[in-house]
Amino acid sequence: MNASPPSTATDPVPRDASPPPPARIALLGNPNTGKTTVFNRLCGIRAKTANFPGSTVEARIGVTTRGSMRRHVVDLPGLYGLNLDRPESRTCKEYLRGRIELGPPPEAILVVVDATNLERNLILVSQAVQLGLPALVALNMTDLARRRGVRVDHERLAARVGCPVVPICARTGEGFDELFTALDTPRLSDAALPNGSDTPGATRWATATEAACVEENPTAVGRADRRTDRIDAIFTHPILGLLSFVVVMSGLFYTIFSLATLPMDLIELLFAQLGGLVGAVVPAGPIHDLLVDGVVSGVAGTLVFLPQICLLFFLISLLEDTGYLSRAVFVLDRLLRRFGLPGQAFVPLLSAHACAIPAIMSARLIPDLRQRIATILVAPLMSCSARLPVYVLLVGILFPRDPLAAGLAFTGCYALGAIAGLVTALVCRRTILSGSSPPMLLELPTYKLPSLRTALTTTMDR
Repeated sequence: MNASPPSTATDPVPRDASPPPPARIALLGNPNTGKTTVFNRLCGIRAKTANFPGSTVEARIGVTTRGSMRRHVVDLPGLYGLNLDRPESRTCKEYLRGRIELGPPPEAILVVVDATNLERNLILVSQAVQLGLPALVALNMTDLARRRGVRVDHERLAARVGCPVVPICARTGEGFDELFTALDTPRLSDAALPNGSDTPGATRWATATEAACVEENPTAVGRADRRTDRIDAIFTHPILGLLSFVVVMSGLFYTIFSLATLPMDLIELLFAQLGGLVGAVVPAGPIHDLLVDGVVSGVAGTLVFLPQICLLFFLISLLEDTGYLSRAVFVLDRLLRRFGLPGQAFVPLLSAHACAIPAIMSARLIPDLRQRIATILVAPLMSCSARLPVYVLLVGILFPRDPLAAGLAFTGCYALGAIAGLVTALVCRRTILSGSSPPMLLELPTYKLPSLRTALTTTMDR
């Protein structure tokens, strides 16, 4: 009997051998598709933020241990396309092609799409699956689609894009067991797709694919659209929209200051007791003064504002998740543009009332360079929470027995910061940052109930 020769390193791999499950997955999707909620479901709070080398574009990197193995998930910025002339589009495309390092290169792509607006998302899907990496599509917001009378045939969609499609609802966790199983077997697309640079062809393909895969109940869709239109008639109205904005922001700051009082008092009490304990142990002298009046008091003076900052970021995340913040940006664009600021500056300037540093960092999302610089210059002029005790002290000294005057003076301190910021932006627009401003194109996302899990995770990440 002849023995078969031993296999060598040059022997071909059997054709039916399946590749190992990917250990590093890039998460991609349009804005407002619930991509961040999907990432939070996959990785929880175990995430860190990293910058791409030589760029201000950020990505979040997390680890998921569910499924068959431990995986790293890289949450890329929300994109409308990989071929757009935008820094984040160029950077993400180069990263997916392995030309930019952010740790090991991705081994697969998970594209999150909105089931209620499939056509808009399909262009990015067609570009992503043609990059030569195994791909998987997560069909998100299926609960909203059902309520709107929209049904997506995910099996037919999988045949059209050439890779697996898993229906999920990131807000409730529906479909995530199937998604974790499917992460083991992403697939290289074998479908006939339009060239990524052929925008008209990609648009026609997306329209045809939606028509082939989506069934709509006209009555339910019309009812949902009418409900959205009625709400938008108030929130996007030139006058009613501004009044609604004032009411929402007043409620926001009232909630922050009222709810933060108790934890701030507890922090002050704890550090006062800690200072007393340290003072009782350490004898009087320079070391005593350094520890009690320097270290303990200094740390207390910083941590006492943490409840306000956390509440502000938490409430902003809730408003963003409902879809209202996009309406606020739209309403304020007409007003802010007169001072050389875009409507997108609203969110950084709102964050500046907690701390100017994250506000300046978030200004990078403003596409126009001049408007971005103007927002960065204006943000530190907003009244941040560190100035709050100074305002309280001055108002208490000037109006010790007149609550009405004290309240007006306190409000005036915040208004003065906003006025100074707008005047500074106007001066910059007329001098060093003069030039025409590009028009603002803004997508108004669907109204939906906010996710407390997403808001908490976003707050902890910030």
